[in-house]
Amino acid sequence: MIELIDVSKVYQIAGGTDVVALDDVSLTIKKGAIHGIVGQSGAGKSTLIRCLTALERPTSGSIIVNGQDMTALRGTALRQARRNIGMVFQQPNLLDNRTAGANVAYPLHIAKADKNKISRRVDELLDLVGLAGRGNSYPSQLSGGQQQRVGIARGMATNPPVLLCDEPTSALDAGSTAQILDLLRELRDTAGVTVIIITHEMGVVTEVCDSVTLLQRGQVVQNGTLDEVLADTDSPLSESLIPPPSVDDADVRPGTVLVDVAFTSQPGVPTGATVLNLIASLGADVTAGRFESVGSLQVGRLAVSVPQYHVESVVAELQRNDVSARRRSA
Repeated sequence: MIELIDVSKVYQIAGGTDVVALDDVSLTIKKGAIHGIVGQSGAGKSTLIRCLTALERPTSGSIIVNGQDMTALRGTALRQARRNIGMVFQQPNLLDNRTAGANVAYPLHIAKADKNKISRRVDELLDLVGLAGRGNSYPSQLSGGQQQRVGIARGMATNPPVLLCDEPTSALDAGSTAQILDLLRELRDTAGVTVIIITHEMGVVTEVCDSVTLLQRGQVVQNGTLDEVLADTDSPLSESLIPPPSVDDADVRPGTVLVDVAFTSQPGVPTGATVLNLIASLGADVTAGRFESVGSLQVGRLAVSVPQYHVESVVAELQRNDVSARRRSA
């Protein structure tokens, strides 16, 4: 459905200096997937969005969306191809002087759709996003979560096969966030739309995404299904998605150090009970822990208190039993 092939984007700034925003990015997103793209500020996420929608052209490489190379299109063909990508933004950016229904209808008017078709489509979409009967409400009469639902309906107006969401929940409270993520999942399941979520909220990724990509300095440093990423318990992305438990200094006994232990419940890997028994047999104590179910995996992360003289042998024994373990940095 979506494929980036060796995509680079280089900006030239005053003085002739080159700034590399995307560096040889290759990425495949399967049809019907919900794919998260994460990374710190400056990682290249915004540039990637602009290139995906052909608002910017990459310096090199190809971007295939729905079978079309966006980098090769011009004029009418490009405008038509852009309608295959719906957009949802951090702020809904609704037109304040238009009703919810008129906001949803706006892309259809631009596409010069038949008036009767527009009316039916607006009613259908408002019903789909849970706002049936609110078509005559103005944005000021809607909550933040409801406004974002209108934004999603507007993004789906032309029935695009791809929905690109840029920080769609970062301005919402926890309840509204859960509702929006449920809605995106429903759109994928019922309409078959491929959803790309650009986010800095790792909880969004673990809650709704099937796969995820980590960008750093314009490069893909990790990519895979959620199960694949979380199974690599030592990777930076896995630790970001499910961080080690925090421990107060006051809870660390004198003469001991903390060891971070991580494991997943999957074939060939010790279960939580096995790991806890092993830790106890080594004379170590669990100071804090967290267990989370994500997709088909259960992920455990523990902070283990180990006598300082004994730490190297404990870490080695845990690793020998296929359990991720390393001394926590000060």
